[in-house]
Amino acid sequence: MSSIPEILLVPVDGSKGANAAAAYAAALAARLSIPVRLLFAFPETPMQMFGVPGEVPNRDDLRYFSPEAFDKLRADSARVAFEAARKAMGDAVAPEEVILSGEAERAILDHAEGVDGAAIVMGRRGLSHFREILVGSVTQRVLHHAKCPVFVIR
Repeated sequence: MSSIPEILLVPVDGSKGANAAAAYAAALAARLSIPVRLLFAFPETPMQMFGVPGEVPNRDDLRYFSPEAFDKLRADSARVAFEAARKAMGDAVAPEEVILSGEAERAILDHAEGVDGAAIVMGRRGLSHFREILVGSVTQRVLHHAKCPVFVIR
C-alpha cells in the first residue's frame, strides 16, 4: 500500500459524526483526486437486529421479520444515511454507495481488507450512544483492528 490513500471508505449512519466524516473525506478526496465510497452497514437478518422473538414479541419489530419488510427497512435506512452524507459532502466528489451486511465493525473491516490503497474516514460517534457505553464504539474497534489507515473525525 502506498503512503497516500487511493480511495477513502466512509462508514455512514446518518449521524452528525458520520456526516462530518463524509464532509472531511470529500474535501480530502477532491484535494488528492481519489474516489470516495460511502459504506452503510446493516444487520444481515432481523434476528441480528432485533434478537429472536420472545413469547410476547414487540409488534413493531415483528413486522420486519418478513424478508420483504426487512429488505425495505435496509434500503430505506441506507437511503437516509447516504442522502445525509451526500448533503454534507456537497458537490466536491460523487461518491460510490455500498450497503454491507453484518455487524458494523466486522463488515467495515472485512470490506476495507479487500480494497487496495484504502483509508477509512469515520466519525467519532454514531447513533447509539447508550450502546457505546455498554460495548464500546464501532469507531474504537475499527481503529484498533483495521489494517489500513483510519482517520477519526470529531
